[in-house]
Amino acid sequence: MKNIRVEKTDYLKGVITAPSSKSYTIRAIIAGSLGCGLKVVNPLFSEDTSAAVSALRKLGAKIEKGRDYLKISGFAGSPVSRGGVVNVGESGTLLRLILPLIALGKGSFTVTGRGTLLKRTNKPIAEALLSLGVDIQGKDEEYRLPIKIKADGSLPGGKVEVSGSISSQTVSALLLSGGLAKEDMEITVKDKLVSRPYVDITLDVLERAGIKVKRRGYQRFFIPAGQRFNFNNDFVVPGDYSSAAFLIAAACLVPSDVVIKGLFKDKQGDRGIIAILNRMGAGIRHSNNEVRIKGPFELKAADIDAGDTPDLAPLLTAVACLAKGRTRIYNIGHLAHKESNRLSVPAGELRKLGADIEIGRDSLIVRGAVLRPAKVSSRGDHRIAMSLAVIGLRIGGVVIEGAEAADKSYPGFIRDMRKLGAKIIACRDRL
Repeated sequence: MKNIRVEKTDYLKGVITAPSSKSYTIRAIIAGSLGCGLKVVNPLFSEDTSAAVSALRKLGAKIEKGRDYLKISGFAGSPVSRGGVVNVGESGTLLRLILPLIALGKGSFTVTGRGTLLKRTNKPIAEALLSLGVDIQGKDEEYRLPIKIKADGSLPGGKVEVSGSISSQTVSALLLSGGLAKEDMEITVKDKLVSRPYVDITLDVLERAGIKVKRRGYQRFFIPAGQRFNFNNDFVVPGDYSSAAFLIAAACLVPSDVVIKGLFKDKQGDRGIIAILNRMGAGIRHSNNEVRIKGPFELKAADIDAGDTPDLAPLLTAVACLAKGRTRIYNIGHLAHKESNRLSVPAGELRKLGADIEIGRDSLIVRGAVLRPAKVSSRGDHRIAMSLAVIGLRIGGVVIEGAEAADKSYPGFIRDMRKLGAKIIACRDRL
């Protein structure tokens, strides 16, 4: 376990290129594998994307890793593996997106993982696949890992009704594989779909692959059968707002002159971090694919609907602790089913620093407070680790246990923060 101490930082200054998008990278790896091939340029190399590469190789894709690319020779819609174990690491995104794809193979497959993923429910995607005729079994009634699939080489199509109240990943999973089904597929979302921008990312990747999807908002999707994945160009992965959000927030809280490059105005919902922080009193500028922050800013409380941007919630909870007034973050009940319970766990760690947070069923109430140094834990959650580090830059003396959790999505987080001038010390160096 790697512990770090984050000291109060006087000034952040410099130019950083945003890490590549994890969401786009994983979807591009899957789409390239489902087709005849693809060159993915500027992919994110992290624990989750490495798990995606390993899993797709297991199913028969040939993936060559270069310095700044992945060259994929796909299996044209028919996984060549005849069963076996597919390990998805600790990536919930990969797990849900790959299950319908495995059904296209032939043989008995066991899907495994590790860490907090073993505790998470997979019931929505499993029930959707069961209704389509896929032979799928989980460890228990919540379809926790390991999951077993007996695949007969095809994914039945037809009409399928799904729940979107916990995650949008069920919809994305069926969209990615739906064009390869035996029959046309019609997906109906029977309740409110959360995290909708991630479906937009999926649809963006499918459009680039030549896959046709008809839609009625976020409630109904129709995918004609008999399609093929065919990319006309290399797939260039954009910068990741979900990860860059931590750099942006840090620059808003301490004296700074920071430029973050590679942030396009694309389909990522977490681009909303800029509008949210500006509404709270920041003066962030975004133009020419660059974000510039000259902090600090005196932030004030706001009401924040995070239903479509759940990955921002831990960071916004942390930032709200340093804002003046009462912040309400709502439409986040589904955060209980993430890497950790992202309602109670971030609140519990922030309270160790003196935070004033009330936890509701679907919301958090955060009152600005004077925070104090303390020892806290990432609880194995990458976004909690990085959120606590951001707070540490402002108050100093924050020791974070399990800081290596950040490697799941942003392996270069500590390196980039130090490059900007952050005082982050490995505890093994000074105790």
